[in-house]
Amino acid sequence: MIAPYIARHSGARDVRVRIMTGGGGIRGANALWFAEPDGRIIAFTSVTTLILSQLAGSEAVRFDATRFVYLGRAATEPRVLTVGATSNIANVEDARTLGRPFVFPSQGTDEDFYSMAVLADVLGIPLKVISGYDGNADTALAVIRGDGDGHITGWSASRAVIEAGDEMPILTLGQDRYAPWPDIPSALELVDGASREAVQAIVNMLDMRRGFFGPPELDSEATAELRAAIGAALADPQLVAESVAQGLPLQPSPGEAEQIKIEQITEASQHLVPMLRAALEAIR
Repeated sequence: MIAPYIARHSGARDVRVRIMTGGGGIRGANALWFAEPDGRIIAFTSVTTLILSQLAGSEAVRFDATRFVYLGRAATEPRVLTVGATSNIANVEDARTLGRPFVFPSQGTDEDFYSMAVLADVLGIPLKVISGYDGNADTALAVIRGDGDGHITGWSASRAVIEAGDEMPILTLGQDRYAPWPDIPSALELVDGASREAVQAIVNMLDMRRGFFGPPELDSEATAELRAAIGAALADPQLVAESVAQGLPLQPSPGEAEQIKIEQITEASQHLVPMLRAALEAIR
């Protein structure tokens, strides 16, 4: 959706999109890490996953997320933990007192996997991760069928199944409660002390969400041109209208702001490392 507008505002003849699946974005980020820093190859993915995978010590990671050059965020939104409507879980306390581990279907070691691992740790929820699912639709179906207890997605992706009565939200991961569902608590309300710091770090990472970035030591002139082009593309009224029509609203942030953000996040998140590495070890 965005690529033609980057072409329009950069003056490029073409912007070709190559999908590189694998590891929740890790395979693509590894490829970018070794790319020529001339501005001709950039990436777009969940920046949150890259940071969390690196902090967890994932053996698949070949990059240092702090050395990528950030070019602009396209979108972000709070995440939500939902459970099946027919389950006996109606709130976080029910998840704590199931009498067995909370079963979490996962599509891999992405931001939702790591977010759930941290939540389970700080909220005292025994957790069992079942990996190998193919995207949000697959994990949602598992939760609706009862093969899993709950999963984490964006609020927009969950809206249809919640409104249809197939899933119920029990917790949001954001700075505040999500306005359309004001009765659902934020995870930050349920913790304090070191646990709150851990959740706050996750919330800050999730705020970076979907963004563009280039390889380390990206040419300074190319960096300036790409940041300007991406910023202009994301502000293009035609793209804004298209994003709303497709249900993919934009919440842009400039590359300079995202560069500062990632430096602050990685420095403040070292206390998460034991939780993240334990979660990764548990599914090996």
